[in-house]
Amino acid sequence: MRTRLFTLAALFGLLGHAEIIDRIAVTIGNRVLTESMLIEQIRLSALYDGREPDFSPASKRAAAETLIAQTLLLQEMDDTRYPEPAMKDVIDELRNDVVPLYEGEAGFPNALRARRVTEEELQRFVQRMMRSLSFIDLRFRRGQTVTTDEIRQYYEGEFRQVWMKKNAGKPIPALEDVTEEIEEVIVGRKTDKALEEWVAQARQRSEIRFRDEVFQ
Repeated sequence: MRTRLFTLAALFGLLGHAEIIDRIAVTIGNRVLTESMLIEQIRLSALYDGREPDFSPASKRAAAETLIAQTLLLQEMDDTRYPEPAMKDVIDELRNDVVPLYEGEAGFPNALRARRVTEEELQRFVQRMMRSLSFIDLRFRRGQTVTTDEIRQYYEGEFRQVWMKKNAGKPIPALEDVTEEIEEVIVGRKTDKALEEWVAQARQRSEIRFRDEVFQ
């Protein structure tokens, strides 16, 4: 905290800054996403991925889109009373996949401080993410089917091209050796498409408004 006294003009400047930080970014019906929520999303996702946060307008827009989808999914999960993952599983996820991204015993605590994020905030972030992914798997992934024609078409087209680009001079594996891998890719894409269609429909049913000044 600052220790010096502020003049009236400085005080107004400080108050104006606070208003900017907490100004409304997006409204989803009667729900509000503030600019500080976007900044928190950027910090947390960057910490989870092991990269530096990006607070550019494009990054804020991407964070807003993520939070809109998450808000719509949250409503659906709450309506169906979909359970949250156990905190033990959340802590295991952090210990196994996030902490190793930061070298040394002090690496992870230092990363938390550098991004002005608490471990509890990161735990809640991961818990929401795990709940969403579990719900997406149940709602959109299960029941997806892949035909042999789809597998062969992917193998002869995209798989072959990617393999030759990354493994120059090496023989392409037989189709039967990579069938499960290809099927997983196709199922993942179908799941993503089903989710995108659902979010698009949910957005049409909701009144979503962006405050353009936040994203400039």
